[in-house]
Amino acid sequence: MNKIQLLFLLLPFFGSTQEVSKQIIKTNIDEVKLYLTAGEMSRKQDVQLTKGRNKLVFSGISTYADPQSIQFTGSGDFRLVSVSTEMDFLAAEQFNPRISVLNDSLEVLKDKSQDIEDQLNAYYAEQAVLNTNKSISGKNASLTVDQIRDAADFFRERTLKINRKISSLRKEQRKNRGAVEDTRHQLIELNYNENQRSNQVIILIDSERAESISTKLKYLVSDCGWAATYDLSANDLSEKINLKYKAKVYNNTGNEWKNVDLSLSTADPQLSASHPELSPWYLSASAYHLGKKKAKYYAPQANQTDYRSSVVSSLNIANQRAYDNYMIDDDKNKGRFGNGFTRAEVQQVSNLPKVQMKQIEISELSTEFDIASKFSCPADAKPYTVEVKEVNLDATFSHITVPKLDRSVFLMANIVGWQDLELIPGPTNVYFGGQYVGVSQIDTRNVTGTLSLSFGRDSKVVVVRKLLSEMSTKKVMGSSRKDSYRFDITVRNNRNVPVNVKIYDQVPISTSSEIVIYDDVLSGGVKSPATGEVVWHVTIEPSGGASKKIGYTVKYPKNLRVSVKSFRTISAPSF
Repeated sequence: MNKIQLLFLLLPFFGSTQEVSKQIIKTNIDEVKLYLTAGEMSRKQDVQLTKGRNKLVFSGISTYADPQSIQFTGSGDFRLVSVSTEMDFLAAEQFNPRISVLNDSLEVLKDKSQDIEDQLNAYYAEQAVLNTNKSISGKNASLTVDQIRDAADFFRERTLKINRKISSLRKEQRKNRGAVEDTRHQLIELNYNENQRSNQVIILIDSERAESISTKLKYLVSDCGWAATYDLSANDLSEKINLKYKAKVYNNTGNEWKNVDLSLSTADPQLSASHPELSPWYLSASAYHLGKKKAKYYAPQANQTDYRSSVVSSLNIANQRAYDNYMIDDDKNKGRFGNGFTRAEVQQVSNLPKVQMKQIEISELSTEFDIASKFSCPADAKPYTVEVKEVNLDATFSHITVPKLDRSVFLMANIVGWQDLELIPGPTNVYFGGQYVGVSQIDTRNVTGTLSLSFGRDSKVVVVRKLLSEMSTKKVMGSSRKDSYRFDITVRNNRNVPVNVKIYDQVPISTSSEIVIYDDVLSGGVKSPATGEVVWHVTIEPSGGASKKIGYTVKYPKNLRVSVKSFRTISAPSF
């Protein structure tokens, strides 16, 4: 009775088992939404389902894919049972046919090496026989001179042929071993690379009927991103400025991108599903944080990508396996073959991205750019430039000069309405009048209404600052000294349009009650009491000039040494 009851209890279990239809699906990446330090990959594929349980194995996925981010959608009427991932380190050969070709080449080279070894052993054996039978006379034998000559000729000629053949085989052996070593290295490197995309996403779904469905697989992957870069050009002060917004894109995911639809985003890919909460909004007078604090982007930290530690461990094991597969059979021959390989030389995968990261501050409101043309990028961690957009900007030009520090006048472009351009910090290649000027920097952290960008030195606006010796004196009056200095600043405009120039200079600030400083001449300049900085705003007509004077007197006890000259440190030859 108990056996019958047990049989009936097991019947529902046996009836519930079903065959699973398994499909290995190879797909290409169709769409990439690239964040600053991560990317969302999208793969599309039509799949034929059978009635019942279907197991879809999407192969060739980057090992750096975040398992928590995987999304699977389809057009048909089915029920999603589960989504999981696992590594398949035996699939490298199917992803890269060159591995199979090199494996065949390695076997041919090994066979050749064995054949050379067999020939050498045969010649060594013959050489040993000749050496053993060098004596050509017995106890009771007498040989004629001709017989001795013939025997000597035979030994000499045969020994010479054997030695030459051994030398030739040794040379061929060294060459063949070099080819074996190179092939092993190539195979190890190829396996290392293919291990980067040895992940599999496994989808279990139930379907009520056989049907064809269109599927889409999406997931986040680290080790990719982009950085902003710009080209800024102007032909003349009266024309608009041309701004080319570009991006340097890198891909180190293990998956090559071929003709993908690319979009660039400044959003945070690790967004929470919970609604945000407001925190107190503090305003400070800090030079770089006037207003609401901006979001900082930087390289992912360990607590943001905990899954990577297990990925790195698995990749290291796979790399060790690849190394052992091709090198372990030579361990006993390391001394004789001279390859010098050790297990310690196995390539280790680092937890840190290979691309150097830096912190930047961007607006809390994210931006997204759709790239118009298809984009391709190998998985080599190198930067590739993408054209984002190009605009012509209205701008006014002005000039800035600090002749005390640099005898040049710098051209500045002042741009209004830059907020609509959705710029983020980045380097800018500057061109003026068809010539390369240098590299500037777009930094929007503390910009309000007008964005000022440097166009470098303007050789057509000249500045001269000189000491007026006849008006500069040093006097001793009782127990005090009074040193007076007068400087003349002249700006010349050699352009055919008026220019607005902002001139900066300074007077010293006393840090001792014994030192008193008097402003003698400022020529209408505005002085900052806190810093001693003096600023003049002048408009200079074409072929015209402007002159400003600055003078000050320093009074101090005559027993003190006070230097009003400033010095800079540079390198110079020492003989």
